[in-house]
Amino acid sequence: DVDIAADTHAVDAWQILKGDVKPGRSVVIADWRCDWVGMGLAEKLARDGSQVRLCVDGEMAGQNLQKYLRWHWSGELHKLGVEVIPYARFFGADEDTAYFQHTTSGEPIICENMDTLVIAQGHQSDTTLEQELAAIEIEIHLAGDCLSPRSAEEAVYEGMLAARNL
Repeated sequence: DVDIAADTHAVDAWQILKGDVKPGRSVVIADWRCDWVGMGLAEKLARDGSQVRLCVDGEMAGQNLQKYLRWHWSGELHKLGVEVIPYARFFGADEDTAYFQHTTSGEPIICENMDTLVIAQGHQSDTTLEQELAAIEIEIHLAGDCLSPRSAEEAVYEGMLAARNL
């Protein structure tokens, strides 16, 4: 668990993508997965006029994407002025500061003067449909985020495996 003070303007990735909230001028993104979500949010917010710091819990932004996607997107983020901070494990936040721990040195990484914190920390499993279908006693195969957070490619692969087993 992380500690986020009540006075922090903290939102999740989906609130930004659906347009439910308006981010501030200075945005910090806490990206746990190092996939398309963090990079996509950074691009969207930078294009919309925010100053963006993308803090990734890995060696680089897009670490879990294919090289050709990661390289292209890294170039786009650089052109947009997005600051990428690697090895940043999210620790907590207060009103205008996000706190991270460098994953290899253990030293603090402090992002000050933040208006909005965007949390891209994976998804909660949603097995509502599985539970409803179980009541009618049909064979069920699960794939994707209903099992645990994963990439689109992993979900498609799991879907293919499920189809092969039918």
